[in-house]
Amino acid sequence: MTKPILLSSEIYGRTGQATAHPLAWPKTATALDIIQRLEWFDGSCQIECTKVHPRRLRSFHDQAYIDAAYTAEAEQCVSPLTRQKYGLGTGDNPIFPSIIERAATACGVALKAAELLTDGGIVHSPLGGAHHVHPARAAGFGYFNDLAIGILAMQDSGLRRIAYIDLDAHHGDGVEAAFAYDPNVLTFSIHEESCWPHTGTDSDPHYGVYNLCVPEGFSDSEMSFVVENALLPIVEKFAPEAIVIQAGADSLEEDRMMKLGLSNRAYYKTIDALRSLAPRIWITGGGGYNPWAVARCWAGIWCVLNGRDPAEEPPISDEQQIIDRVNQWPSVTKPPENWLSSLVDQTRDGDVRPCIKAATAKLAGS
Repeated sequence: MTKPILLSSEIYGRTGQATAHPLAWPKTATALDIIQRLEWFDGSCQIECTKVHPRRLRSFHDQAYIDAAYTAEAEQCVSPLTRQKYGLGTGDNPIFPSIIERAATACGVALKAAELLTDGGIVHSPLGGAHHVHPARAAGFGYFNDLAIGILAMQDSGLRRIAYIDLDAHHGDGVEAAFAYDPNVLTFSIHEESCWPHTGTDSDPHYGVYNLCVPEGFSDSEMSFVVENALLPIVEKFAPEAIVIQAGADSLEEDRMMKLGLSNRAYYKTIDALRSLAPRIWITGGGGYNPWAVARCWAGIWCVLNGRDPAEEPPISDEQQIIDRVNQWPSVTKPPENWLSSLVDQTRDGDVRPCIKAATAKLAGS
């Protein structure tokens, strides 16, 4: 088996500000640090990526929006009209140094992933995952939709059937909207009900659109039930040539913004099951508002992709440099010992509630 490829960029080690805003939290850099310190890590499988040229963004984004984004970063201010029209300079999508450059780098990563997967393989890029962004509007901490740009590049390379799986606690509305009427792109999103952006309540199997809204406390047992009875059968029947997985980690129980109850074991198990269903796998980052939980999860995913057991990896507690860097960030909770002693959480099992069974059966039978 060809070794998985890790895509990274030095820009994710710097943010341009150190504030309480989630965009400033070093979750991606921390995940990469943990991965690079694994005893078996092979640096030859890591590729450093650079930002994409603005013209390559036109495959998905409107030119006027691209111009507005770069102008906002250059001037470090946004007019009221630009804010209202494009969603730039808002509380969710502030403008600070390097933020547009970082978004363009995530798109460069997406294009590199599409290129590397032309002949098959596995690519892990624990950055990007801006699934809320629309062609002419920033949203949900995202500025350019790297996922849509990557999927479009895969299609340009000749791939026809692509499955997009969204594990983030929020509905992947931007990606769904981009491909909702393309029967050759399946989108499957599992997300917390009654949460922003308040979309993803309906499915349209005719066009390969599947959404599952789940209640608070969604557990490992319930995730396994959904995966085994709906996700895997639907994806297997679709027979994709490539699978894109947005592994936003805000579905973890430790997440400060959402109210789901998964352990990172649920992510590992789901990704391990999906990777056998297509010859090409691309896994990205996404949401997640507890940097420690996110970094452990994304580093553990790299272990799984390499056929390693994350539970057997050395503790983070030996890496004082990583601990110090994360702990200095405003509003970041210092980790309890169990977060530093292992990359694996305790399994969070429980009864599968009737609402989960009913929603899963409806989706599987649709």
